[in-house]
Amino acid sequence: MAHPASPESAQPESAQPEPTQAEPTHTDILNWDVRTWSVALQLWQPLVAAAPPVLRCLEVGAGPGGPTLWLASQGHDVVCTNLMHTREQAEPLHREFGVLDLVEYRDIDLREGLPYRDEFDVVVFKSVLGGLGDDPAFARSVIAEIHAALKPGGVLLFAENIRGSIAHRAARSLAYRVRGSSWRYPTLTELRGLLDVFGDVQMQTNGVAAVFGTSERARTALAGLDAAVLARITPAPWQYMAYGVARR
Repeated sequence: MAHPASPESAQPESAQPEPTQAEPTHTDILNWDVRTWSVALQLWQPLVAAAPPVLRCLEVGAGPGGPTLWLASQGHDVVCTNLMHTREQAEPLHREFGVLDLVEYRDIDLREGLPYRDEFDVVVFKSVLGGLGDDPAFARSVIAEIHAALKPGGVLLFAENIRGSIAHRAARSLAYRVRGSSWRYPTLTELRGLLDVFGDVQMQTNGVAAVFGTSERARTALAGLDAAVLARITPAPWQYMAYGVARR
């Protein structure tokens, strides 16, 4: 559940960006630490490409709606959801790439559950579990609701920040003190436990040094070092993001 953002005032029609025919890039979809997180898209893409021409999809905790854009730009129907202000946060990106006719926006409070059962071929989330707070029962209930919203045989595509190493925890603690906010990062073991409701889970980890970059250019360079060396020698629980596919 991405942190809600205040809705911006409506712009006049003339100020709206013109739809582009260009395909969205990984930067459009992921926005931050792109090279590290793009491994999730690389894992997910063959599954989506091999699926039926039109999938019924749900994004949970959408924020700016990058994964919704990724799915809709391939012709799939997507319900884009967030705690509040979903349309205000996500529509500008979707308008830019001309996919509004494939997207439905809904504000959903996950504490009240998901109003869907056996409905979706795909559910996707990125960086959601950390925003659910410290109650593990709530996180487990959210995963159970996602499981129930999928059709039998449907897939959850997930990418999540995890606790990582002592260095990651120290840097994040400092950053959140400065910002005056908080986020709970599950351990890799906790994430595996949350997903045990699914019969088939494939999970990988990534990210060691890239998160310490102070610009996207620096993060991209450090992600190259991660890919070449550090992610190969660093234990999975010490890496800072986990991604994968869970099948109902």
